[in-house]
Amino acid sequence: MKTTTRTVALVTGAVAMLVGPVVAVRALSGSDDERISVGAAAPASLVPGDVRDATGRMIAGAVWTGLVSYDPRTGAAVNAAAESITSDDRRVWTVRLRAGGRFHDGSAVTADSFTGAWTAVLRERWHGARLFTEVARVKGAAKAAETGRVAGLETVDARTLRVTLDRPLTGFPALLGDPAFLPLPDAVLRSRDWRSYERLPIGNGPYRVRGHDQRETTLVRVGAKPEDRPIVVRTMPDAARQYAAVQAGELDVATRVPAERHRFMETEFRGRHLIVQGRETTYLAFPLREKRFTSVTLRQAMSMAVDRSAVTEGALGQQASPAVSLVPAGVTLGRREGQCRMCVHDPAAAAAALSDAGGLTGPVTLWFDATDEPAMRAVAQQLRDALKLDVRLKALPTAEYREALADERVDGPFMVHSAPAYPSPVAALAPVLGVPTGYRAKYPADLIAEAEDAATPDEGVVPARLAESALLRDLPVTPLWYGHDHLVWSERVRGVTADAFGGLRLDRLTIPKDG
Repeated sequence: MKTTTRTVALVTGAVAMLVGPVVAVRALSGSDDERISVGAAAPASLVPGDVRDATGRMIAGAVWTGLVSYDPRTGAAVNAAAESITSDDRRVWTVRLRAGGRFHDGSAVTADSFTGAWTAVLRERWHGARLFTEVARVKGAAKAAETGRVAGLETVDARTLRVTLDRPLTGFPALLGDPAFLPLPDAVLRSRDWRSYERLPIGNGPYRVRGHDQRETTLVRVGAKPEDRPIVVRTMPDAARQYAAVQAGELDVATRVPAERHRFMETEFRGRHLIVQGRETTYLAFPLREKRFTSVTLRQAMSMAVDRSAVTEGALGQQASPAVSLVPAGVTLGRREGQCRMCVHDPAAAAAALSDAGGLTGPVTLWFDATDEPAMRAVAQQLRDALKLDVRLKALPTAEYREALADERVDGPFMVHSAPAYPSPVAALAPVLGVPTGYRAKYPADLIAEAEDAATPDEGVVPARLAESALLRDLPVTPLWYGHDHLVWSERVRGVTADAFGGLRLDRLTIPKDG
């Protein structure tokens, strides 16, 4: 953005786009509207075990009450539907439910509501299945799609379930806050009519779904009082449209902010904007099975050659923050800032390191998912400029890219996105070992196992920090940036709160009586 004229043109264009829709919805979203309106992309699925995007997680957080929830201030997991979650060995976990839990159809929330739902996630191969098979490693989960049962899930009585894992995991209770672990009513589990259920989901949370289609999802508070407002999540994926709608008073909360308005948020929404630190980290990984990339000094050179700030402010439109550690900013427990010294942009040091490594001749191919092309083009140019490398781009459709990684056909640095499954540093570090780089160092792997088996999450922080230091020393991957979200809201709404693992807390939104 170089001139005021261009800024005015952008805003004018965004407002112009809204003229037709705003007139149509003025009666629904104006200042006299009884509903709280939120703009967001359409959710891919509202079946809990198949939730796969930010909108789905946001709605799920209001419609269901999981075994645990996440404190927006600290990120810590706190018991919600669970009265207690205990284990003597961190491998066999006993979950006791609070008494009196009910679904919105009046049926009881029982232990079977959870074990049955979790079995369905695995049997149907929904998006959340990997949390059972790869993260929690529930005993027998990998075979559930074929057998229809899970050896590690047991209903003890109506309010008690037992979960057996293949190995100790101290972070298991925190993992239970993910939508994949939400309960389903008995009638739905018996019918398996998932299509009908998704059209009007039945949860056990503070809000129930009154209507859901491609245009909007309407939620009403269970046992609503006169001051409780319905919430409508309107399908509005375009950031500029959301932003302009809030400015015009036709939308209460925007969950996206266009890049060109980022620097103006404070002036245009004084005290009514929020940057929500995310949990996804983007890494540049190196195929260590390729002899050319076995030198850690070479990898350090390539890391220092990347100007992360230039990419996040340019190609990524300020929708991400430069990475300074392997643990994303959305994880607060035990996270340390500035751990990655090789993440500091230093072209001179990068060139010197490349020389010390003996140089790198011939073409260097950067592999990536085609959706990441603008950012990777910027990274490629920085490597050319700082290191004089012959960098070439290899963009593939998502499915083909995943196959290329799985088949180890990637012969150059490649981009990887990763997010911890629960708010803990070890949950961010463990997936790094799973990136197909060919990295097999025992020391960080043992430290990660120690952190996962620690008596408490706090006791797992020290081994996780040591593992991070070891990984940053060896640099099989280098962190590039963290994703983050933006919120802006109207003058009439209050209680705008969000966190990295649940997103915007719909259940906390209010409009004062005089609003």
